[in-house]
Amino acid sequence: MKPLTALALVLLVAPASAETRRIAFWPDAVPAAIAKHTDGTRVLDAVRALGRFHRVQGSAGYRAAADWLVRELATAGLADAKVESFPADGKTSYAHFKSYLGWAPESGRLEQLAPARRVIADFAKEPVALADYSQDADVTAELVDVGAGAEAAAYQGKDVRGMIVLADGPLPAVHRLAVEDRGAAGIVSVFPNQRTAWSGLDPDLVRWGHLSPYQTANRFAFMISPRTASALRADLARGVVKLTARVRAKMVPATFDVVSATIAGSDPAAGDIVLTAHLCHESAGANDNASGSAALLGVARALRAAIAAGALAAPRRTIRFLWLPEIAGSQAWLVSHPDLAKRLRAGIHLDMVGGRPEVTHAALHLSRTAASLPHVVNEIAAAWVDDVARVSATFAEGGTGDGLLAPTGSRDALVTDLRPLELGSDHQVFEAFGVPMVYFHDWPDVTIHTNKDVPDNLDATKLGRVAYMSAGIAWTLAALPDAEAARLPGLARAATDVRRATARHAALADGRSADDAALAEREAVAMGNEELATIAALWPATAADVKRAIAALGALPRAATSRDPRVPERIGSVRGPLDVYYYDHLSQVLGRGAVPAFALGKRNDVLAYEALNLVDGKRTVGQIRDLLAGRYVPVPLAEVAEWFELLAKAGVVRLRAR
Repeated sequence: MKPLTALALVLLVAPASAETRRIAFWPDAVPAAIAKHTDGTRVLDAVRALGRFHRVQGSAGYRAAADWLVRELATAGLADAKVESFPADGKTSYAHFKSYLGWAPESGRLEQLAPARRVIADFAKEPVALADYSQDADVTAELVDVGAGAEAAAYQGKDVRGMIVLADGPLPAVHRLAVEDRGAAGIVSVFPNQRTAWSGLDPDLVRWGHLSPYQTANRFAFMISPRTASALRADLARGVVKLTARVRAKMVPATFDVVSATIAGSDPAAGDIVLTAHLCHESAGANDNASGSAALLGVARALRAAIAAGALAAPRRTIRFLWLPEIAGSQAWLVSHPDLAKRLRAGIHLDMVGGRPEVTHAALHLSRTAASLPHVVNEIAAAWVDDVARVSATFAEGGTGDGLLAPTGSRDALVTDLRPLELGSDHQVFEAFGVPMVYFHDWPDVTIHTNKDVPDNLDATKLGRVAYMSAGIAWTLAALPDAEAARLPGLARAATDVRRATARHAALADGRSADDAALAEREAVAMGNEELATIAALWPATAADVKRAIAALGALPRAATSRDPRVPERIGSVRGPLDVYYYDHLSQVLGRGAVPAFALGKRNDVLAYEALNLVDGKRTVGQIRDLLAGRYVPVPLAEVAEWFELLAKAGVVRLRAR
């Protein structure tokens, strides 16, 4: 017998009247209506359509993809679909984030002239061959191997002036050291893909590369595969290698273009539910992130069609769809729409959701909201994910039911899990602005940011299932009637009981101190209380049930507390995360290399991100440390204090005595 998961334990204590339902808080007609109008094959067709565009932020390719998407949304009946444009000119700032320039590439071709003549890279045939933000060049020069090329030591004894360098390191660092400091003409890069267990096994991967969009004196960089780099290095070992690089591309003032559309709610005062996906990335950029963008289009189509058919009534809350330039576009939209940002009650983010595991080696994960923002969307999402896991496994193991299959897709059971907060996409911007978001994402994916992230690697069934789950979560938040919402406090309390029962034991099993184990139990209950409160906020009729559920959880368990009485307060224009795509606020303010090795962000980026999110002008440094330790992992009080002192030095917070 398979062991019961935490979610299964929750379902066992759900109300008896919900036992025969697919989703405990919906009559079966609702998930059936959503499933009927969700089409995974059509989602995969949209991936193929978007994959035709080289969707670099602030480029003509991105805008063409955005315009295509608006036409599809209008055809689906979302009449208010539009593109909103925000300046990306290197001058306009969105809170602390300074926008960067766009990019207008036309052509790029790298040829080897000696010892043999051949074409090494061609933008026209493979767009990832030319690194983003490369600029005009017509250069014939010898090649010099500088290894990683990201440290000054790599250039000792080598004259690279006027030469083209071959390097493995991060492009902006190589450009700074080789081109800006030493006069090299340009770069040939074999910068590797994100590190996974499969790193280095495919010698033909070409990594999508980026020079700095803030450096207007950029020259060029061509991206090549490890196999090609090995051949060039073998030629260099035998003698001179001569290359010709011709580039027609410019960094230009542009815009961050955001596609938006809504399904209007009946109660303007009830707020909005937001669904997001980033539209940008290289061509084909299939899983990252044509998959999320296409799945989000599938959600919009499904809900709009179900409403038009009369299977679903109009929602109470407006459902807002946003396709954005990753992270930078989210920052620009939220800062530019403070009125709309305040309306957002919760949301769902989709980034990489369709990979075939046998090809990409990716599993689908659902990341919970930030622990600083506990929300019932976590339990709602868990219920919809469990539905797909159950029906897909039933079909795969016994051939019964519909399995939520696409005719052209796989018949496999959905393999997924529910995780704590993971960073790396637009949800972290929205959550830094106080919007709780769950996050669907594949990881790892060996093809991410490479020439091999293509539509054939994706599964129509998986894409359809993600669209179904996302539509169901959004519909629950937007349209669940009060009578059905009365089931949510019991589910949330039961989920908290499970987490409480395991928190202390798991902490001790991990080797944490007794104090930190007690903190883990205390914060499991505290997060449960906060999650329950969000139910009453969304459905006021449940207030009495929520109050009883909180009472049933009892008083917070006792735990030792950390002592640092200073209270951090937000100051200045910093809103949202400190890092916004290419922009690092601490380096910008304090200087490159100013963040010391001990800083909290060096230890754990989630802890650094959440420490700032927890600043409310009331909590002390000690209390924030305890929240981090109880809700995530232990961290020394001294490191949290040092992090806030660094933030104070950068003008992000002020520290006052309590």
